[in-house]
Parts: sequence; structure tokens; C-alpha cells
Amino acid sequence: RRPPYSNKARSSLLRRAKVMATPQQIKACEGKVMLAKMATGEDIKGVLHVFDASSHTLIVSVATEAGSAMKHWSLVRGEHVTSIQAHPEEPPPPVEGEDAPVATVDTVKKREKRAIEKAADDARNTNPKVTNQVQNIYNALRKTMPCEWNDTDIIVMGLVTIHGPDYTPESCEGSDEGSLSRVRKVLDGERKKLMVSGELLA
Repeated sequence: RRPPYSNKARSSLLRRAKVMATPQQIKACEGKVMLAKMATGEDIKGVLHVFDASSHTLIVSVATEAGSAMKHWSLVRGEHVTSIQAHPEEPPPPVEGEDAPVATVDTVKKREKRAIEKAADDARNTNPKVTNQVQNIYNALRKTMPCEWNDTDIIVMGLVTIHGPDYTPESCEGSDEGSLSRVRKVLDGERKKLMVSGELLA
């Protein structure tokens, strides 16, 4: 983690940040190789793909090393750019099979939101009381059916309970015969798949 700036360094940074590149100057570099000087004193050289004026954010791809086709994507805050200019170098051609450049800042934010929501969902569905093998069974089942934990029992569709410690089709219990039969069949199939992949021991 970066240590906090001293009061003197912070004041110097703020003074430099007041000299800020204008949106027009940034926009003029869109689609080109640009060289930007940052308020931190850092220089960034890369291709400016998109400048979102509403959030004052630049989407930039920067080569991982000189002459390399590999690159990483960065979101750069416009207010931290003290100066920017187009570089005479031509933008590199896209690499075959490479994902298309991110179209908008809004797209990036949506992807980030989906990733956060998925991580939160995974955390809610992870049970620290069971083994990894049992968790694998649960994860496989919830790909096709709604599942939740009741202590160490798996509740499927709110109708069928899969009891431990075996979590086999014979461990299923439920009053709705149709749902019970379906869960047993799916559970049996998923257990076989997990055994083949080594994620579940026989």
C-alpha cells in the first residue's frame, strides 16, 4: 500500500494538479498514441482509446514493454493529467484474437459492478462448515437450480433437502415427488462429473 503523502508533498501535488490539461486537448489525442504528464510526476505513454468527458476519465492501453504487443488497460483520471500531446508514433494494429477495446467508461463500470456482484454472490453461497468436495457439489447444483444452505444441508428449489454427510441421491428428502425425482437425477449426474474431474472422491 502506498504510504500517505506528507503535507509538503500533498501541497506540491495540488499545486501541480491546478495546471490541468483541458478536455479539448485530451479529446484531440483520442485514437492516437499519446504522451501524458501526470500531477504525480509520472509520464504515461499509450494509446488513448476513449475519453469520457462526463466522468473526465481516459481509457488507455499501455504496452507491457517496449515493442511488445502485450498491453494492459488503465483508467486515468483527467484531473491528474497536467499536459497531454499526440505522439507521432502510429497506434499498433490490434492483435488477432484480442478482445475489442473497451467502448466506454460506462462499460467498464458495468463490468466492475458485475464482478463485485458475482464475488458477493459466491461469498453468500460458500459454507465454511463443509468440505471442499461438498462445496463443489453445491456449486454444481446451483448452476441449474436455486440452492441455499441450511446449516450443512443443501436446500434445492425450497422443496428438496440434501442431507450430509453423504450428499447422495439417497440422502435427498422432499414431499414433492416430481421435484425430488428431478433433484436426485441432477445430483447423480453432477456427482459423476465431479468424480471424473477429480473434484469429488468416490
